[in-house]
Amino acid sequence: MMKEKDMSETKIVKTTCSTCGLCCEVDAYVKDGKLISVEGLRNTPMQSGGLCAKGVAATQYVYNKERILYPMKRAGKKGEGKFERISWDEAYAMIAEELLRIRGEYGARSTVFYAGYAKWYRPALLRLANAYGSPNFCTESSTCFQAAALAWRSVYGNRICGPDLKNAKTLMLWSSNLYHSNTPMSKAFQGFKKRGGKVIDVDPRRSVTAHDADIHLQLIPGTDGALALSMAQVIIEEDLYDKEFVEQYVYGFEEYREYVQQFTPEKAERITGVPKELIREAARTYAGNGPAGLMFSASPVVHHINGVQNYRAVFSLIALTGNYDVEGGNRTQPGPFSTANEFGQIRRFDGEEAIGQKEFPVWFDLSCDEAQCTLLADYISNEKPYPIKALFAMGLNHRMWPQPEYLKKSLEKLEFYVNAELFMSESSRAADLILPACTSYEREQVHAGMGGRFFFSNQAIEPVGESRNDIEIIMEVFRRMKLKDPAICDEVLGDGYQAYMEHILRPSGLTLEELKSRPEGMMGKNLFPPAVKTYENEKFHTPSGKVEFKSLVLERYKDSHGYEGLPVYHDFRENGAVDRQKFPLILNTGSRKPQLFHSRLYRMSWLNNIEAVPMVEIHPEDGRVFGVGDGDFVQVTSPSGRITGTAVYNVQGNPGVVYIYHGNSKGDANELIGKDYVDPISGFPGFKGYFCRVEKTEDKGCIIG
Repeated sequence: MMKEKDMSETKIVKTTCSTCGLCCEVDAYVKDGKLISVEGLRNTPMQSGGLCAKGVAATQYVYNKERILYPMKRAGKKGEGKFERISWDEAYAMIAEELLRIRGEYGARSTVFYAGYAKWYRPALLRLANAYGSPNFCTESSTCFQAAALAWRSVYGNRICGPDLKNAKTLMLWSSNLYHSNTPMSKAFQGFKKRGGKVIDVDPRRSVTAHDADIHLQLIPGTDGALALSMAQVIIEEDLYDKEFVEQYVYGFEEYREYVQQFTPEKAERITGVPKELIREAARTYAGNGPAGLMFSASPVVHHINGVQNYRAVFSLIALTGNYDVEGGNRTQPGPFSTANEFGQIRRFDGEEAIGQKEFPVWFDLSCDEAQCTLLADYISNEKPYPIKALFAMGLNHRMWPQPEYLKKSLEKLEFYVNAELFMSESSRAADLILPACTSYEREQVHAGMGGRFFFSNQAIEPVGESRNDIEIIMEVFRRMKLKDPAICDEVLGDGYQAYMEHILRPSGLTLEELKSRPEGMMGKNLFPPAVKTYENEKFHTPSGKVEFKSLVLERYKDSHGYEGLPVYHDFRENGAVDRQKFPLILNTGSRKPQLFHSRLYRMSWLNNIEAVPMVEIHPEDGRVFGVGDGDFVQVTSPSGRITGTAVYNVQGNPGVVYIYHGNSKGDANELIGKDYVDPISGFPGFKGYFCRVEKTEDKGCIIG
């Protein structure tokens, strides 16, 4: 808790901004106990004083009129949105009573534990789910990130390895717009450019990052696999691949080599829209101007119904060129590191079948410690594979799903639904109980940073209203239900938040008091040195023990699910279920904007007022073809729904593609995406590769449905 201090003057408190989950270090300016402004912390390993638009709006975030200030229980019909204030004691008693009742009547698996934003409390919630006995711990990673991790593990068998920018000569950015979605990394990127590094940028849009690139491969969204396979074809044909690495450490190369031969740059140009000359130049640069690192984003490539295979084709390029775990390539240990407890250390209870396990078995085979809940609405509504009766959620946002209104309606069918949140969101209005959570400015937190550095995030202000720390909420629910953590009895969740932070630090050799006394942060005492070519002493964690260009895990489900071991390219545009004459344009939702983060920031006036209504970004060529002018009010229709918005001419993308950011309650682009339009391997929705038409309309009302 905060120490008593003189509040008559402005204080600067070193803390973090976690609005988008990156946890940037900031200086919080506090006067009379209130947050008045924030600045990016200077001279840290990843930052130099800058702060994005999202972070600058911190005061509107913390003191937003929609903040939930105290626990509230439903006072009307399900989904009506009427609530009455109750005490925390009443709220905890209600949770314990309802969850224990439902476990007794239907079994533990009938309760789903869900984690949205922020991410910091997830291990504690997973512990709670395990102690309760439910296999259904899920996160928003069912629609974000985990598919990329799954694709990586299918090839390499381990955690994703980032690029070693310090030693790289070439950097290939694959759908990763650093300036909008990964701002802390932009500092290192700028340093790389100053050293004369070559940049290849693969992106359907000419983004801010693309302007800094030496080669920009502006492909049609969803054709990433064809482009990567074509680059591989050039690299193999021109004998630019690393023969020694491939011969010794790659499984399935000969079949892969045979498959990629059909993807000549000429053919790839017809598929991707990227000129054949640029494909060859990029392939030669990446393979020949090494060492080369590959940086990629969590979701753009996997938000397609061919997403996993597309990313498998991309990731295979690293091993093909010998850029895996070498200086300047993609390294497992690019610098010193120190272990910490919790993240990545807690295994999901798998004693019973989890939701999504039948539909997406590879999700579970490739060591993902969460269930797949993209089809949660169907599981609730249809009671298959078994009845889902309760949902304990923290930060659930139904707008992360395709056809979000369908999910919101399904939530009303639950016997008990609780959501801990910052704001009175539409997702919370469907709940039986709402709990007020804290922002990062209202709590203490231990952070395990990059390079073995740990730092402590101070509590800048007292919690607004009766809001509470997420983990303290989890701990009290754990105590009220008298549960036992099957991994460590009740030591972790039962001993309080301070003990929990000490537990996180224990492997590092640091104490909490030491870390609190060092605002600049500290290096862990138990450091592991940097390493290269770790595979020489330790096999890859794949069934073959090698890099798998042909995945044996995917091959396992060839007969039952139709999965293919090679990174086979299937063109999403060859979807026979959609009439392309009726829906001629490709719909791409969620392309990152600097002022927005999903739907969380539409309530911030500084950020939301930039777009009063949904912006429908359309290429001028398409505008002329379909009779839509810049600034016209338009209706966007897909096979699954329609919304209205304002047409904006944008030449940064390709003709034939429409871009609409998702999450806007005035017209949510995710309503246009079919709920069953998913990647058959990962279950990820095809958010960035569906189909639509755009028509001028006089209707000024935002239609959803």
